[in-house]
Amino acid sequence: MKKRILSLLLAVSIACSMLVVPANAAASNAAVQTAVTLGGLTSEEDLNEGVFESVKKRLPWLIALLFLGMLVSSVVGAFESVVAVLPIVICFQSMVLDMAGNVGTQSLAVTIRVLVDENLTTAKKLQLLWKEMRVGLTNGALLAVLALGFLGCYIHFFKAYAWGEAFLLSGCVGVSLVVAMVISSLVGTVIPMLFHKIHIDPAVASGPLITTINDLVAVVVYYGLAAVVLIDMFHLG
Repeated sequence: MKKRILSLLLAVSIACSMLVVPANAAASNAAVQTAVTLGGLTSEEDLNEGVFESVKKRLPWLIALLFLGMLVSSVVGAFESVVAVLPIVICFQSMVLDMAGNVGTQSLAVTIRVLVDENLTTAKKLQLLWKEMRVGLTNGALLAVLALGFLGCYIHFFKAYAWGEAFLLSGCVGVSLVVAMVISSLVGTVIPMLFHKIHIDPAVASGPLITTINDLVAVVVYYGLAAVVLIDMFHLG
């Protein structure tokens, strides 16, 4: 009887292992594929591929992104007067840009996985878009509260600004985070859907492009708010 029970348990464990290994392999493959797509690469690239083949696949998008990067730089240059009047705003530029890029990348990863379903309806796409924007808004609002408190204290104690001015600056950063993260969620969801619609592989085109667009959006939002609210309305600087 004991031998039969042991045999049965052994058979069950073997069957479970046969089910778990493929599942883990599938999850691992999905993770690898997601990492590849976010870099704007194709899944066909591997160790055996020649250097020039890889360059040929990647270079066109990098050239396009180079010019988009020039556009972002020119937009930053357009706000040179804001930095001249209120130099401290440049300290928090990278934080706003990074958070916008992170949110866009998260939305992109979710959207690419959803687009695998060929039977995805327009209603479900709109549902995903609405959900990602709400997620971006919620995360942005929570991070804005943290930025308001921590950055306000940092600016007061380490940059020697009065409490009111410190919280005006941190509030500008917080509002910029909310707006930039909502728009980044929108961009990170819409662009892969658009590429998928016109039969361009969203995995190859979306990642770096979304990052560059989100940088552009974040720069305009952040420095635009600083110019209008901090300088024009409250005359800081």
